[in-house]
Amino acid sequence: MTTHYIELKAIPQMDMLQSEVVGHCMQTLHKFLPHFEGRIGIAFPAYGLGRTLGGILRAFGNEADCNALYQQLLQSGLEDYALISQVKVTPTSTEHRCYSRVHRKGQSCIRRTEAFLKSINKWNEGIREEMQNRHQSTAFFPHIHLKSASTSQRFILAVKERKMLKACEGQFGSYGLSKIATVPHF
Repeated sequence: MTTHYIELKAIPQMDMLQSEVVGHCMQTLHKFLPHFEGRIGIAFPAYGLGRTLGGILRAFGNEADCNALYQQLLQSGLEDYALISQVKVTPTSTEHRCYSRVHRKGQSCIRRTEAFLKSINKWNEGIREEMQNRHQSTAFFPHIHLKSASTSQRFILAVKERKMLKACEGQFGSYGLSKIATVPHF
């Protein structure tokens, strides 16, 4: 149910890019979203502006979940980085979007494939060229840089937006993204 939402608008920082502020907001949201068991979805209304996710995030859910998330956000220190709106009712006539995570294969994947194929004597330089060409032709998706809480490794969270004709119910992951569930877009 996406009947209510909270809007977070990135506050410009002297020492941080807007995408870094949005990344910090997502890192904070990621701490809280698993507690809602897939009931809260995240939207990026300014997706794609300047090849970024934009400076606005919206967290959608039912009224009780949004109120609980709002209280957690107020206590998290996020107000130094984002303007956090009160819980609002979602407009009734909206478009629908599906935001999902994109896993892009990098150079390390090419190296692992090369090592495997060499171990079974199936490697040649033509394969490397084909893999490099395929890697370079992969579409660009707006993304943010995050840090894993469990391993402390930095990684890229690339997000793909799809316009949907109608709303689709489903579960959201720990970043508020889903391959099938939609969120309102307005």
